[in-house]
Amino acid sequence: MKKQHRQIRHLSLLSTAALMLSAYSLSAQTANSNEIQYSGTLIALPCTVDPTSEDFGINFGENINAKDLANGQRRYSKEDITFKLTDCDISLGNTVSVKFNGISTTPNGLLNVDANSSASGIAVGLETPSGEFLPINNMQVKPVKPITDGNMTIRLRSYVQAADGATIEAITPGFFMATLTYALVYE
Repeated sequence: MKKQHRQIRHLSLLSTAALMLSAYSLSAQTANSNEIQYSGTLIALPCTVDPTSEDFGINFGENINAKDLANGQRRYSKEDITFKLTDCDISLGNTVSVKFNGISTTPNGLLNVDANSSASGIAVGLETPSGEFLPINNMQVKPVKPITDGNMTIRLRSYVQAADGATIEAITPGFFMATLTYALVYE
């Protein structure tokens, strides 16, 4: 009986040790656990921007004559700026407009060329196909277009011209870039 009692006691000590070890292991896992919280804002926009309209470049081509720009002429880009909107739903909004922002603009709303450009004395402008000027960094957003169900496109034109008051001597020929961002505003 003593032998059996010792075995039970021995098993009891082993069980207690195993139980304590597993409890310690469990508490160690709990102490090292971390929490992940997810958050966000769900929105319902009237239209989806086609990926081809998200980031793109406009090429004015080569051989832009500085003399022509100094004489008040503009050089238009070879292609229009197009914002392709898909899956538009008029139950989620009535109008869409475009707001443009640039790091460096002239007082009259033209976009200066980027600092790493070798050309200077010129600026880039935007307008609607009908010729309405669209100032950059302006609080007023234009053009306001009614949303249509399905797909729609907003077209704009860009041009390069001499900066205000720039003479032929003030225009430095060379490669140029100008960068702006846009936001679509729905109402």
